[in-house]
Amino acid sequence: MSPRRHFLLAFLLTVFGTILFIARTGRDGGHLKNIDNWASTAEFEIKIESHPCAEQLAWLKPYQFAYPINYVSRDIIVVPSANHERPSVSIVDEPLFENFTTIDLAQSTTVYIPKCLPPVHLEVPYVNLSKVDASNMIFGLQTTMKRLKETLKHMARWLPHTNARLFAIVIETEEKPADVKEMAKLEKEFLGQGMKVSIIHPVRSKDSFAQRYFSLVNVMYAARNDKTEWVVLIDDDTFFPSMHDLQSLLSKYDSTREQYIGSLSEDWWAVNNYGLMGFGGAGIMISLPLAKIIDEHTDECKEHPRTTAGDITVMDCIYRFSSTKLTHIPGLHQLDMHGDLSGFYESGREMISLHHWKAGFKLEIEKMHLVADICDSCFLQRWQFGKYAILSNGFSIAHYPSGYLRSTMLRGGKAQKINLQEMEHTWGENMKVLHSLAPLRDKMSERDKVTYKLLNSVKVDGVVKQVYFREGGGKEMDTVMVLNWRAGEAVKKEEVGPQAGFGVVRPEEGKQMVH
Repeated sequence: MSPRRHFLLAFLLTVFGTILFIARTGRDGGHLKNIDNWASTAEFEIKIESHPCAEQLAWLKPYQFAYPINYVSRDIIVVPSANHERPSVSIVDEPLFENFTTIDLAQSTTVYIPKCLPPVHLEVPYVNLSKVDASNMIFGLQTTMKRLKETLKHMARWLPHTNARLFAIVIETEEKPADVKEMAKLEKEFLGQGMKVSIIHPVRSKDSFAQRYFSLVNVMYAARNDKTEWVVLIDDDTFFPSMHDLQSLLSKYDSTREQYIGSLSEDWWAVNNYGLMGFGGAGIMISLPLAKIIDEHTDECKEHPRTTAGDITVMDCIYRFSSTKLTHIPGLHQLDMHGDLSGFYESGREMISLHHWKAGFKLEIEKMHLVADICDSCFLQRWQFGKYAILSNGFSIAHYPSGYLRSTMLRGGKAQKINLQEMEHTWGENMKVLHSLAPLRDKMSERDKVTYKLLNSVKVDGVVKQVYFREGGGKEMDTVMVLNWRAGEAVKKEEVGPQAGFGVVRPEEGKQMVH
């Protein structure tokens, strides 16, 4: 062979090798792992079936991620705690994840994971709770037909098959009444999903917003039966994460006496200007004896409201004709802050009701809440894994690269650990919230806290699969973290041990600092 042909052959081999090298390189310049093993062959399929750490990831295709991506997953088995309590944060003495695997579905939908951790067992207050009997409650709201249609899927997360009833006063617009046929059609949709919802026109066509809201008390009181103890005023974006927890709350109060239960706004300006009242979005619980007083004084209270707000009109009537005062429940949340509310949802605080998640800081609450099908009150429950990660169930996984969950504040040359009992002040406003959200701590930088937000949740064969996501930038790839939740039996930790994935789970101790 001539020297020229030797040179040409060497050149072609070099070009071919270079093409293969580039084809195996990710966006960050790093090599994609195990590409040869992703070939779709019968031999490979046999190996995958016999390997405990292999995953079939075809279900990721609809998400249209920018491949290759970093991927990791973990199975979680929830078990009921002995005392059914929910700590603000529980510490698990093991990591949530280990190494990421780089995947590209264009190569194969089946991926071999070199090493996978065993399922981790997490304690939650309850597992697989049966539906609560809430026949002692009647809910009432007033809204437009459009908004009520939009909120059906959200109410379907907490209202169905509870025996609670709900009355919805609807209009099309302030100038146009709702169509009777459309009302009947929508009511049938609610009933078809196990919700006892009655959709009605305003008591009087001339009623204003505040008057329609006030008249809900009349409507609910007239619909009472022998089981009714409470009438509950809500907005169309009021959300109750756990009807079990709501019933547990109300069971602490004597419903045969006058009771006015609700929550103040988080914003002290609103409290100072509007009064010590139950703000409607958080939910207002009124016992039948107090509802009777309101009903008997409808003419005096309803005809000349001093504001356009219905919850203020209800408060005015109660304080005018009853000596009953508001019982403030911090776990009911009006959520009057604006901007990034991540700090609130990652706080581990009690969440009996939520509000204002449809606008502003928009959330797909029905996806976030799906994990409650497995463990009810575990929604937004927090776990700290080792030194680096906190899971706020259904909202985010936060990674603290410096370890030990240290803050950036230096005292005497040492970084102080974060006090997880303090809510991170992530919203932009400087509103006064000392009475409602304190204690607070400063917002952390993206350098000190890397957050992976919930992208989606699906339920298949009794397992809730959560997808947490963070978009990459520059040379950084997109990252997908998957948690697979399923229910388990109560387990004795000493019989299971850390090697089986139980770790050591404990609430924070002492001064509630992270250890």
